[in-house]
Amino acid sequence: MGVLEKCVDAVEGAIEYLARHLINKDMTSYCELMTAVGVTDEDIRRSPDLKDPYTLVNNGYSLLSVFDLQGTFQMLSEDEFAAMIESLRVRMTGYMKRYGHSLTFSFERDPERAKDELMRLAEPLLNTARRIGLETEDIILDRVMRNYPLCSWEQNILVVYTHLSAMSSEEQKREMNALTKSLAKHNVPRTQFGQNPAFALSALKYRHDTMVKRLQDDFANCGVDGQKGIMMKPLTAHEAVKRVRIMINREGTSQKFRPSLPGDRHIPSGPEHADDYSDLVAPRLSYQICSNNVEPDGNYIRTDRLWHGSFGMELGPQDPLPFKELFGAVDQVVPWRIRFDLNPCGLNEVRMRRMVAGFVGLLPSNRSIRESFSELERLQKEEAVLSMKVSASTWAEDKDTVKQRMSSLEKSLQSWGTCQVSQNHGDPMAGLASTIPAFTTKNTANRLLPPLQDALAMLPLQRPATPWAETGSWILRTPEGKIFPVGLGSSIQDTWIELFSGIPGSGKSVTVNTMNNAAIHRPGAIQLPLMTIVDVGPSSSGLIQVIRDSLPDHRKNEAVYLKLQNSVDYAVNPFDTQLGAREPTTREREFLVDFLNLLCTDTDIGRAPAEVSRVNERLLTLVYDDRAENGANQYEPEVVPLVDKILLETGILAEHDEKWWSTATWYEVTDMLFAAGYIQEATIAQRQASPVLADFNAMLNNESIRQMFGSIQTKSHEPLLNYMSRCFVVATTSFALFSGRTRFDLDATTRVISIDLNDVIGSKTAEGAIKTSCMYLFARQLAAKNYFLRKEELVKVVPELYAEYHIKRADDVASQQKIIAYDEWHNTDGLEAPVQTVIKDGREGRKWGIRIIAISQFMNDFPQPLLDASTSVYVLRGGNRSDEKVLRDSFQVSDQTISELHRKCVGPTEEGANMLAIFKTNQGTITQILTNTTGALELWAFSTTQQDVSLRTALYSRLGSMTARRVLAARFPLGTAKTYIEQLELQAGAEQAKSVVMNLADEMTAEYRASRKAGANI
Repeated sequence: MGVLEKCVDAVEGAIEYLARHLINKDMTSYCELMTAVGVTDEDIRRSPDLKDPYTLVNNGYSLLSVFDLQGTFQMLSEDEFAAMIESLRVRMTGYMKRYGHSLTFSFERDPERAKDELMRLAEPLLNTARRIGLETEDIILDRVMRNYPLCSWEQNILVVYTHLSAMSSEEQKREMNALTKSLAKHNVPRTQFGQNPAFALSALKYRHDTMVKRLQDDFANCGVDGQKGIMMKPLTAHEAVKRVRIMINREGTSQKFRPSLPGDRHIPSGPEHADDYSDLVAPRLSYQICSNNVEPDGNYIRTDRLWHGSFGMELGPQDPLPFKELFGAVDQVVPWRIRFDLNPCGLNEVRMRRMVAGFVGLLPSNRSIRESFSELERLQKEEAVLSMKVSASTWAEDKDTVKQRMSSLEKSLQSWGTCQVSQNHGDPMAGLASTIPAFTTKNTANRLLPPLQDALAMLPLQRPATPWAETGSWILRTPEGKIFPVGLGSSIQDTWIELFSGIPGSGKSVTVNTMNNAAIHRPGAIQLPLMTIVDVGPSSSGLIQVIRDSLPDHRKNEAVYLKLQNSVDYAVNPFDTQLGAREPTTREREFLVDFLNLLCTDTDIGRAPAEVSRVNERLLTLVYDDRAENGANQYEPEVVPLVDKILLETGILAEHDEKWWSTATWYEVTDMLFAAGYIQEATIAQRQASPVLADFNAMLNNESIRQMFGSIQTKSHEPLLNYMSRCFVVATTSFALFSGRTRFDLDATTRVISIDLNDVIGSKTAEGAIKTSCMYLFARQLAAKNYFLRKEELVKVVPELYAEYHIKRADDVASQQKIIAYDEWHNTDGLEAPVQTVIKDGREGRKWGIRIIAISQFMNDFPQPLLDASTSVYVLRGGNRSDEKVLRDSFQVSDQTISELHRKCVGPTEEGANMLAIFKTNQGTITQILTNTTGALELWAFSTTQQDVSLRTALYSRLGSMTARRVLAARFPLGTAKTYIEQLELQAGAEQAKSVVMNLADEMTAEYRASRKAGANI
């Protein structure tokens, strides 16, 4: 080393020491953020719903917008990701080859913030529980406590800058002069420490907005084969500043922090000065962000409760690798943040170095340097060559831990394509500032000169994207730990038809129950949702039990588990109309046509013969017209004693003579009772006025029916009307449930109901499938008929007397969330009628706020029309080739997605059940592998594993359901005793009288009672 070089090194070392130990600048001086640009008329014209500003201004007059960069819509293979990067390169080359704009990407992952983030998402659910009177806080918090050790909080930020260099020198001078004159003209006072709302240049904002729009389009549409590429959501200026502040002052910043910006309400504060009016405006953003104590300590920074260390990348990777390789290399317990600054015209930034390289490159040992520049110059003709700087940081609560984490992170960075990093910045505060996006444009790391394509491949673009990061109520995660909330009944989906597929043992029942539990706690709800679950077996009984246990005694009827029997005790006439109506509404008519068609299904073809639907449409009109007019059912005393009693006690009976009553109809009685205010009694009376199934069989003999359809024959040459008559007779004699008048009443207060069809479904034959399908539709009509009320439809079919009553009902129903779920859908055997009903309910359900859920074992259990109409799909088990084919053909999933499904979705483990989730949204189709990790209380409530159900049932009978769940969760915190019970069964002796499960239940009961006597709480 020569003397000159030694002198240079000595000077650099001295400067570094002074910067680190003596200068000690305040952190505020590193922050460049000044203020925000208010929402303009042009902004509102483009986005009428825009309320908050979205553009910030720094002290160099640059404008910046901040985005939440969620990641990719789809899971991508290496080739697919490379194709997406190439598409993005082509789109971005134009504006990344010229000055004016720069980009900052920042990725942050912190397992220590996972609990806080989960609690933020859980807070609206807890508020809902309190608001609707559910004592379910323990279950919600139990889910949080189970998930947070398996999760990490993630934040992926993109900052888009537009600099003065976007304008020519002449334009810059002109705009600056115009700004100066404008400030003088309007006598804008001096605000040295406050925000100046007139600080931004209007000409620059137009360029900035254009750039932002183009970048959004480029990222969204860079996917291959017509798929969406990268999801990004603009952050408001308030949200962006809050996130920046949390990065520098996590300990002292609430999630509800809101900075003060131009246009916000501001109370003057601070000292008054004659020549400065800073007290009248909001403080500069740098002062609002840097409000904590930040002190350097050697190469580290100490804030209130944390120590921070940072790196700068000195040499770029010799072999550039995708970001996911770095993500996988970093220890999962290490919190870290990495920032990439991309500036255009990288070669122009190193002109002097290029010139020097031209000389030293003449030496053989330095020829590679000159060749590198030559290669970059060649690339620059076709592709943008960037100036890129990369900085990273980590943190901990004590210095020793942060040193360990720095060492771990350094090794991970070095393994990422063999790059070199350095902790020696000279100024550790500048080093920390270099890792915070939007905080400053300066970066202490070395300048790298990657081609655009290489730079893009290194960026954190390939993270799983969720559009519900802030609002989802069903809290899931990805297998590697990203918190992934899902919105249920989301406004970004056109309809809500959801399909679940999974064989027994795949975790399907527990997953559906946890989703329904999340729907019950939907943010903003003021009462339980209207939810109908049509089940085969007791899978959903656990959910009902949890709700009932959580409600006070006088409200337990709001949740009901009903095991249906084919007897008159459960009879409900599907042909009953709304109170006072002489005919069904349009949607009710459509349902009844589907129902009658189902009764006439030809088992050979899986649907009703041709023309049956037309006959049934005509039958409905004729039957209801007849029952409303000449063929109206006559009132008969003693048929409904309750009605007779009210008529007598109220004096209604005395209003007319015996002759009048001899011809009175049940509809007339209904009207009189309703007018007198007896709503329930009027409802009961109207049941006697409604047609029943036998009336439709009789109407087949109507002359107009005979004339129109009498000559039509089925494929077996049987007269169609004879065929239909035979079908109606069979149904009337076979189904006591719906062949007569209504005798079964759901409590008017019931909101969540599970109807178990186990005892009424048909056999595994074609005829059995028809019976099962009838039961599915019957259950839907029994519990969910009123979900479809619309006042504009109701007023068409009810007399004026009833209009106000029904309008109020319809308004009440319309404002509520509604769910219809069909479990074990394969039992319908793909018959047309139930499929058409579900599709109609789903497609029009958005109008009524109804989510439709169908659950089965395999994807091919769902007919093609239902697959095509679905908007959310969950597949809980891989390895099935028929599922694979359906996913490829109907949802165009990629090879990579299929591979991930087979590899990761193998059934429940201790950490939860993985599933493939597909969401069709108006932003694009999202396809990800997600994990449902259930808390012990939830799992014990919802488990359908045989051993667990037996133990749970035994303890429920001994201790009560709520106490039993707590005891089970304390003893078996993973939510299952299956393995333990199997071990006990292997050890069971010949003399053991009781079953293993009963012995275990006795043991746990005794332990609980002993602990209670000792004063312990479980």
